[in-house]
Amino acid sequence: MIRSVSLIPYRDLFVHLRLHFQILLSPVYLWGWLLAGGSLGWDQCLGYIALHVFLYGGATALNSYYDRDTGPVGGLLHPPPVSGYLLPFSLACKLIGFLIACTISPGFALAYIVFAALSVAYSHPRIRLKSSPWSSTTAIGLGQGLVVFLAGWLAERGDLSGVMSIRGTIGAMTAIFIILGLYPLTQIYQIEEDTKRGDRTLAVAIGPAKCFIWAISLQTIGGSLLAYVLAKSYSGWYAGIALAGTALQAILLTYWSRRFDERAIISNYKQVMRLSAVTGISLTVYLLWLIAIY
Repeated sequence: MIRSVSLIPYRDLFVHLRLHFQILLSPVYLWGWLLAGGSLGWDQCLGYIALHVFLYGGATALNSYYDRDTGPVGGLLHPPPVSGYLLPFSLACKLIGFLIACTISPGFALAYIVFAALSVAYSHPRIRLKSSPWSSTTAIGLGQGLVVFLAGWLAERGDLSGVMSIRGTIGAMTAIFIILGLYPLTQIYQIEEDTKRGDRTLAVAIGPAKCFIWAISLQTIGGSLLAYVLAKSYSGWYAGIALAGTALQAILLTYWSRRFDERAIISNYKQVMRLSAVTGISLTVYLLWLIAIY
């Protein structure tokens, strides 16, 4: 019994990585990988592990250390208690990921450093980009959107050759719009807790009703850009699938917005997680299929 109790804090460290949630963020990296060429190799796979296991995991653990949430957060309905071990653990994860990134290419390692720095600035109380709606939104758009897309490109090519082409530019814009479209929805069930902590997040600043308008608008733009690139680079059929998925998502968000109750925190959390899971897994499978056949 004593041994099992002593292991609980260490188990909790890994829970705070939220690795099951990080998988749902796969499409941006896969999108960059696909548009850069989409070949299968060790660099691309190692790049995915470096980002989605060690960097994303370390970033969420770091954020948990400073936030100390007691209510639902992305991927965790009941976050475990935060211990003093979580800070060095989160930094160690990022360091391991960086060492992996260095084996891929200098450009990939640089992208890793930029994202890691943004994640620290997002959470650390001395900077705390998260406390401002527009600085936090910019950080998420640049980090999870642009930098991760470029990381996928770098893992495939080793450099940024061709990224300023129409294909690369619109591809990057697609990633940014899709990430920013989902961003306020992941805060919509945390409004009360963020307000108490003094974080004026985007959801706190604009309120739930405008969060839905924001999400539907940006997701529609992102989905349309995704379809455009697929049509130009591959096939109109693939673009049609993307547009159908975008339209379905907009319909579901509109339906939910008309029935949204800010007080139903647990229900809202579960709804966001279901939406994130369906969207993330569907797009991940779709992009992996395109990578496999091309």
